[in-house]
Amino acid sequence: MTLHELLERYALLMNLSDRSVSLYGHTIDKFKEFLGREPLVTDLEDVTVSKFLRWRATNPCRGRVVSPHTVAKDRSQLLAIWNWACRKKLHPGEWPGLPRQKKVKRAPTAYTVEEMSKLVKTARERRTLMSGLPSAWWWSTLLQTAWQTGCRIGELLALRWREVDTTHGRLLFLAETRKGRERDLVAPITAELAAELEKFRRSPDALVWPRTGHPLSHYASMRLLCKRAGVPSRAFHAIRKASASYVAAAGGDATAHLGHADPAMTRGHYLDPRITETSRGLDFLPPLDLNEPPQGGDRPAA
Repeated sequence: MTLHELLERYALLMNLSDRSVSLYGHTIDKFKEFLGREPLVTDLEDVTVSKFLRWRATNPCRGRVVSPHTVAKDRSQLLAIWNWACRKKLHPGEWPGLPRQKKVKRAPTAYTVEEMSKLVKTARERRTLMSGLPSAWWWSTLLQTAWQTGCRIGELLALRWREVDTTHGRLLFLAETRKGRERDLVAPITAELAAELEKFRRSPDALVWPRTGHPLSHYASMRLLCKRAGVPSRAFHAIRKASASYVAAAGGDATAHLGHADPAMTRGHYLDPRITETSRGLDFLPPLDLNEPPQGGDRPAA
């Protein structure tokens, strides 16, 4: 059995989202690139997978070495389907025994309010069409909604007009479209954004921000938009981090804003210290007195 065939079973029985299936498939594709052939279930073996992870960490992809987070993702996904295959007796060998891998914890990096302003202004200058809609409207409203709600890009792109209440300035993100698929989320938006959205309202079942072409093309478009705006490219998730960071810096509940259950998740992965740390330990330290000569101790040589 190939790993892609195993993934089909795993995704169905574990009820994975389309996004998760795509991420698992990408990891298997990289494993295939490493092996030089279609990977089989029997290739899930300690030495082979360990060599793959080391290759993944050192082999450039699109001109640069991938981040430790990406390698950790590949490892966790392979371990997930490997353990599942062993439980289902679909794997003829031993259970995984990979060595522990240290996770590098980077400080979250978000867009600043100045950078977000530049992105929206640049988006409003676009003169092309996006899925039959003005690109200026498509991109500027998407960015503003991401900023105001702190929602994930997948949740935003799954939003339909029946879930948009511009009269009361509320958006309903259904549990089925959210990560975890457990709870709905109602997010407020400003009256100005509501009025801007209303300009191109369509049928209730229509997507607010429809897309055509490759399903991941908006990532490349975002990088291009950042370049034109003169803003470092940090992808869409940095908007979610920015939204949470500014809420926290102003004294709000960033955990509730993001819909998280665990405040530690918000603090550890979303709050940019450049934005949230308005006071630091250094601010409470008394200054050293370096103006007076030292009293006692060794005297300088004559």
